[in-house]
Amino acid sequence: MSSAAPRPLAGIRVADLTMMWAGPYAAKLMADYGADVIKIEGPRAWDNIRTLFPPDDLTDQWFNSGAYFHEYSRNKRGLSLDLSQPRGRELFGRLVAKCDVLIQNYRADVMDKLGLSEAWLRELRPDLVIVGMAGFGKTGPEASSLGYGPIIEQMSGLVSLSGYGDGIPFKTGISYGDPIAGIAAAGAAVTGLIRRERTGQGVTVDLGQREVATTLMGEAFALWSMNQRLQDHVGNRHEWMAPHNAYPCLGEDHWVAIAVGSDAQWRGLVEAMGRPGWALDEAYADQASRWEHRDALDERVSAWTSARSKQEVFAACRATGVPCGPVWKCTELVADEHLNARGFYEPISDPDHASWMVHGWVWRWTDSGPCILAPAPNFGQHTREILTGLLDVDPAELRALAQAEIIADAPIDPPAVTIV
Repeated sequence: MSSAAPRPLAGIRVADLTMMWAGPYAAKLMADYGADVIKIEGPRAWDNIRTLFPPDDLTDQWFNSGAYFHEYSRNKRGLSLDLSQPRGRELFGRLVAKCDVLIQNYRADVMDKLGLSEAWLRELRPDLVIVGMAGFGKTGPEASSLGYGPIIEQMSGLVSLSGYGDGIPFKTGISYGDPIAGIAAAGAAVTGLIRRERTGQGVTVDLGQREVATTLMGEAFALWSMNQRLQDHVGNRHEWMAPHNAYPCLGEDHWVAIAVGSDAQWRGLVEAMGRPGWALDEAYADQASRWEHRDALDERVSAWTSARSKQEVFAACRATGVPCGPVWKCTELVADEHLNARGFYEPISDPDHASWMVHGWVWRWTDSGPCILAPAPNFGQHTREILTGLLDVDPAELRALAQAEIIADAPIDPPAVTIV
């Protein structure tokens, strides 16, 4: 990898033991910002996210083709190493001694079962920053439970806030708990490095993914904690603002969100709609009245939006100072003029397929240049480079390691997998 401008985490080496989304997202952020992230997978215990969303023209390299994996493991190096075998664990220990950060999202008891306890890691590298991001943290009655993103989202309380008043909650369209935990874990790793720089001591981070998601309950939790009131299900509406909803537009499944929170914004919406006579009715004269008559108001606004494209509604509202946003789909996001003008998307590819677009920098600085310097590693792509270059393993031992299936260039005896 090379870049014109030094990246803030250049010189930091990370041992990445994570799988699926939350952990790889955290390590991906560190890799994007300059860390040498080494993604470690066992020949028989590998990251199943490799199989998600492969290209239509799937090849025998299916384990290197998942779009999900390529987006969240770019800029990393790949090492295959069987940590269940003594020699694999010994080599891993030598690698840890040369790392600044170790990040893992196993269940709380897994590291100890693998023989990779905190005490053992500290013997190898006393000032190591260890980031554990189990679903429910390292302690407590649920510590040994599995914590996948959809479960975290439900148990965080966030899903209890969604719905349309019929009692049925709605989860988000993604496993929301995963990326939120990933962002927090990357931040925790960096703050651990800052603490190490100041004190010379390592630190162990105990991050519970459920707790991270629960902190996003916001005013709903404050409402209960202070006043013992539960927030109602209001769908796309608001507890005192109106009109406040997602409104249909021309075309199939096209919508625009409008949120009027003041009399000035209401006057702006009236202007955008062409000052229709009904909008001058006393029923809509102030915010309280508009909220009281929100059903009729939503019907009126919907009649206006449904005769126009969401782009037209957005332009009209923006011109008069009304908070408004089109509900974009993926096809529209990729073509978005603003995001493309900012260089948000960058091409990525693997050796067997054409390139496609993924997000680049999550945040940037003025001379950052392109974010993606290397695609996600093929399975075990950098194993020999890392073992010989960092750990002084000679060619004869490499052959012995491969024969013992401690290292491999492809998954060994892969289980049946679901390829989405």
